[in-house]
Amino acid sequence: MKFINQLDYPHWLYVTKTDLDEEQQARGRVTTVANSACGLCAAVMVADRLLPGCDFDLRAAIDLSYEVKANHKAGTDYRRFAPAFAEKMGLRFQASADMEEMRRCLRTGGAAVVLVRGDRDGQVGLFTHEGHYIVALNEEADGRFALLDPYLYDGKFDEEGVKGKVELKNGVIALCSAEILAEEAEEAHKTSGPYYLFWRG
Repeated sequence: MKFINQLDYPHWLYVTKTDLDEEQQARGRVTTVANSACGLCAAVMVADRLLPGCDFDLRAAIDLSYEVKANHKAGTDYRRFAPAFAEKMGLRFQASADMEEMRRCLRTGGAAVVLVRGDRDGQVGLFTHEGHYIVALNEEADGRFALLDPYLYDGKFDEEGVKGKVELKNGVIALCSAEILAEEAEEAHKTSGPYYLFWRG
């Protein structure tokens, strides 16, 4: 199982914000994998999960995002990127707002990318202070989801407002209850997410 941490790539350029105003475009011309490519790292991990040994890497993910203009705002727009990624890799794909559909995906051998939200209404975001993509690998026997967070650093889940909600297993797998994950999922994207589901074709 491949784990990709975006923080390992602080000098890899990933141009974003290409459709925003000139000031934002100027900022987007210097964004990097470390601060803007969680979605691309998530895709590489999904590819490895479903197609072990495939050659889809971070460079290929960046190129694909540029090709389909998924970098037109901050980070990566999965409404553009996910279908193109699935087609390129020969995967079946579905976007869903229903956690039960994600659960079925994982139970039938698939993997999911989940868009989670950040801080809101005085509550600290569990995985991010803004918007963020993580990978759902499987559902544990106790009902918790096993997740890979591409923005992982020492002590992340011990911070104030977060501690006690996530258990870190084997150093990289985050275990989180379905209830907490559902709360973290980005409500604003229900029309095309926040669950992006992939299966082998």
